Amino acid sequence: MRSYTYAVLLLLICLTPSQILAQAETQSSVVDQINLGVKYLSEKEHIKSIEELIEAKEIAIRNEWYTQAFNATLNIGTNYYLMLDYGEAFQYYLQAYEIAIKHLGPRQEMAVFNNIGVLYIEEKDQLKSEESFLKAYEIAKKLDDKKQIGTYGINLALVLNKMGKLDRAEQYIEEALPLLKDTPNVLLLAKIAKSENLLLRNQYIKAEKLALDILPQIENLSLLKEQITVNDKITILLILTDIYEKQNQFKTAQDYALQARSAQENIEGRIEIYNRLATLYGETNDFKKAMAYKDSVIIATDSLYSIKNSALFKSEKVKFQIQNYQHELLESKKALKQEKQFFYTLIIGVILIMGFLIWVYKNNSLKHKQRKRIVELELAKEKSDHLLIEEQHREKEAVELLEKERLKNELEIKNRELTAKAMYLASKNELIEEVVQSLSVNTQIATNTPLKGQINDLKKHLKKDTQWDSFFVHFEELNQGFLDRLRIKHPQLTPNDIRFLTFIYMNLSYKEIASLLNITPQSCRKRKERISKKMNIPDNLSLQAYLSAI
Repeated sequence: MRSYTYAVLLLLICLTPSQILAQAETQSSVVDQINLGVKYLSEKEHIKSIEELIEAKEIAIRNEWYTQAFNATLNIGTNYYLMLDYGEAFQYYLQAYEIAIKHLGPRQEMAVFNNIGVLYIEEKDQLKSEESFLKAYEIAKKLDDKKQIGTYGINLALVLNKMGKLDRAEQYIEEALPLLKDTPNVLLLAKIAKSENLLLRNQYIKAEKLALDILPQIENLSLLKEQITVNDKITILLILTDIYEKQNQFKTAQDYALQARSAQENIEGRIEIYNRLATLYGETNDFKKAMAYKDSVIIATDSLYSIKNSALFKSEKVKFQIQNYQHELLESKKALKQEKQFFYTLIIGVILIMGFLIWVYKNNSLKHKQRKRIVELELAKEKSDHLLIEEQHREKEAVELLEKERLKNELEIKNRELTAKAMYLASKNELIEEVVQSLSVNTQIATNTPLKGQINDLKKHLKKDTQWDSFFVHFEELNQGFLDRLRIKHPQLTPNDIRFLTFIYMNLSYKEIASLLNITPQSCRKRKERISKKMNIPDNLSLQAYLSAI
């Protein structure tokens, strides 16, 4: 996955200076500001980067400097991408695409399509990712840009490998290889894609030979940055792990997986490696290490969940600060405009008052004019009071709306934590069940009465877990009144029925519920049908939708 990210970021950072330096001298300040924003981006100072880029974007759009506007917008999207806020990144990439198709050309469109393809990879939407990379590839073909044809062809091949479209992937790889001779980093990625393709075709000998040839090239390649080299090295180590595992050479596979674990610092990548190590040690009957790596998967998953939540929180914080910054700019402009209006109003007012006093003095109607003026002021005061009341009412409604949104967000966060707890319990039960099953088939244990009794204790633990009491107490605290309303509306439900409906309400899958209740997914389906009939739910209404409406 990191290989895709590398291709996009390198293209993006290289695209910016090469185009903006060619602009007219009058645009030099905007050019400098964009370069400063890119510098902050590379240093991961995203707030500073976005502030500089947004200001540069506004100036560029106001002056119709569309190349600068495009580069600033694309880099804003990349800031949000690095902060894991893919939705906001997608919005800015779409803005950059609109600028490209209205005012620029196919090269800019090509860059946007490639970046959007990477976003779809992060969202696990391989079909959309293939579509976006294909559009970038077709534009590169029309431009006859051989380097980009090769780069986007390899991106396509990597996606097609994951989708199982191996023949098409091989075509793109073979087309790209001769085009990438002068770009060793992307050429290396092409060879990795080919090795993966051979592995997926079960051509283990060829895949092994190519992978072993690539590995020393990665370690000796000096043209790449350190992080990129490490990620490519991990990819090829995992390919070698798969090759030897498929050939039942589990010890060798373990060695390469351990090398990948040592090199991988990214927690999301470590989860995949821990899973592989747990499987490999299970194959060699080293159940102690297998269980240890299973525990590592659970711990790493929880940590990843916390990191992503933290990243999203930082992203929201950045968006708030940027909005506040834009608001301050707008207020500053309004204040300047109001000062000018006040100055002109003051001059006009003085002239009018002087004329009014002269007119009153000459026409002996001072009292009549004063009364009229008093009436006008009273009407103005009433109107001002009315507007003030309306403004206070709007402010009160806004405060109430913000409070509701805050409470809603807190509830969503706590429900996510509760779901994570449920999945932890599910993982624990699933692990215990795997251990019990693996031990039960051991003929030596059947004659060992104490050990057999301990296995039975584990089975009982699957059926009775006191932690569930705490789980349902937390569920009731977060979803107050739901269980009471359910019992009142359907008094015929048993405690087990209510427990099952609670998991349906949390939108858990059959597999997850089966793991939590220690039953099969087929039993879950039958239980759902039985409970739906007991509650007299119409056939055209799903059980989950019905529970959400209670």
